[in-house]
Amino acid sequence: MTQDNLYTGSRPRFCALYDIGNQHLLKDHGLITYGMSKFFGFDSFMATYQNGDYPNLKYLPGVKIEFIPKITGDFVEDACSWLKDNGSRIDVIYTFHICERTKRFIHDFKSANPNGKVYVEMDGWINRRKWLEKIIGDRLYNFLYELRRGYISGIYNQAFVTTEFQEKADEMTKKLNHKIACVPNPVNPDEVAPMRKFKDRSNIIFTSARLGTKQKATEILLSSFVKIADQIPDWKLKLAGGFSENVNIADDFYKAHPELQERVIFTGQVSDRASLIEMYRDAKIFAFPSRFESFGISLSEAMSQGCFPIVSEIESSRMLTDNFKYAFHHEVDDVDKLAECLLNACMNENKIEATAKDGMNFVNDICGLEKCCNTIYKGLYNEI
Repeated sequence: MTQDNLYTGSRPRFCALYDIGNQHLLKDHGLITYGMSKFFGFDSFMATYQNGDYPNLKYLPGVKIEFIPKITGDFVEDACSWLKDNGSRIDVIYTFHICERTKRFIHDFKSANPNGKVYVEMDGWINRRKWLEKIIGDRLYNFLYELRRGYISGIYNQAFVTTEFQEKADEMTKKLNHKIACVPNPVNPDEVAPMRKFKDRSNIIFTSARLGTKQKATEILLSSFVKIADQIPDWKLKLAGGFSENVNIADDFYKAHPELQERVIFTGQVSDRASLIEMYRDAKIFAFPSRFESFGISLSEAMSQGCFPIVSEIESSRMLTDNFKYAFHHEVDDVDKLAECLLNACMNENKIEATAKDGMNFVNDICGLEKCCNTIYKGLYNEI
């Protein structure tokens, strides 16, 4: 694509700068870029290496992609060269993480366009931080945090910075004496529809994840379903997603439990977005047993489509369910408690349907794309 193809008119230009694959387009990377165009009139585009095809771009009307020439093969080096040549025609760059890469992007962008604005999205990882504190101790963690603070101070003085969790935003604001806002991963308003009633859904417990990874705790969910399968003979467990490397969790499960081969369904990777949304809308329950998450996009997607969530007690689940108001919850790795939650939900359909509807409204409010982009817009233009 050429510059002439991308830019017409005088609208301000918003650029998401990241090494983007098709899978990123329907996450925050693409949705925020889309929202800034849809709700605030930016000429929005994404700058990236060309990483295959981008069929999901059709879900982001008005958003374009510009490919950064792969000269060195190092994305940071090539992106910085691209910024030096193209920064003057960009009004806002949107990039990710507090790191040396981001500092370099800001430096080269500001050199090309001193009046340009920068939006930096930090990830959440509250549970990972707490885990690290336990391993290395509070003092060493705080010492390392202060070292990293040098990077942060150099970034937040030149950028509007957000994180995905209110708890972390409050903590960072206090430690840095600088406003860090909370912007959760957004829900695409174009995918939100009236809730499908449970009488029109199937008796399915659904999950969507990279199956078999330690993070996603797939084996915990499978073990829990095995415990209660005889008590809920009309229910199935459907697991969408590819397997992690060197893991064939489906074959292993079927060898151990051949009697459940028709009731435990591994769909494989679901690449078609419409098919995935239909799976959410057809299921009554969404299981989310993760050991940790940076945010939990599949949980917000499932709730936004009216699934009743059963979640592990991690921060992303706590936030998305309003302190578990709209979910059943269990401790991480607790097979028995997860089995109890699943059984309780399957046996109380009327109760969980009403709660799922309230949870759907809650998530579509706090993760609404327009609300997220409004916070970003105000932060960029010093209205927060």
